Amino acid sequence: MNERKSVSMGERWRREATRGIDDKRLAAALEALPSIRKPMLRIRAGSIRAEMEGSMGSIHEVSLQIRTLPQRDMMTLVRVLRRSKTIIEALDDGRVPRAFDRLVARVVGEPLFPDSRSVTFGCSCDLQEKPCRHVLALHELVARRLDDRPWELLLLRGVDLQVLLAKVRQTEPEADLPPLAFGVPEEPVLYPDAEDTDLGQVLTPAQMRWLIDAPSERAVGAALKALAALPSTPPAAPAPVTPAS
Repeated sequence: MNERKSVSMGERWRREATRGIDDKRLAAALEALPSIRKPMLRIRAGSIRAEMEGSMGSIHEVSLQIRTLPQRDMMTLVRVLRRSKTIIEALDDGRVPRAFDRLVARVVGEPLFPDSRSVTFGCSCDLQEKPCRHVLALHELVARRLDDRPWELLLLRGVDLQVLLAKVRQTEPEADLPPLAFGVPEEPVLYPDAEDTDLGQVLTPAQMRWLIDAPSERAVGAALKALAALPSTPPAAPAPVTPAS
């Protein structure tokens, strides 16, 4: 079975922020990066702000804005999270697994990790290109911060990690929630951290039998073997047949 590599939180942020930006502008942003006053970087619920030293001693105010997650379903998230020991352990360690991102999307209605369209920006410079190099430099600094402190993404989306974990630990998992799928000990089962995956990587053969109602483990093994034997790229389309004249 091929191993899938997980993409870091910072790299995900970098990919979204630089989507459609050409190499020349990215190079200019990296050159501007050292002029950000790092002690002045401020991450708050809904915003990231920084000051950047420009030419001739000028100071630019640079910011990123994103709406916080709706709070109406947070208690539902807490209740479901109580049954997700692996995710709780990761959050307690300061990590934010991809599984938690997808769980938030399932319960709250939107993922924890934002796409580029939901992040707005501002800068006090008078450069014509948008986003300017100062904004791109701030995105890069945020990406680096998220690699070191991934839990700050929760802060940005208006979620206090310590408060969330305290609520999760207040009581035992509640019996009125629906039973866990496939007989697994915790949920979510179909939300691995890898970029892409298949059921064979996530479910055990016994769970696969439950899912497809297969009569035996041999049938499941044969199905997985057949899937593994499929080529990674689809076969080329047959050449069109030219009718005889």
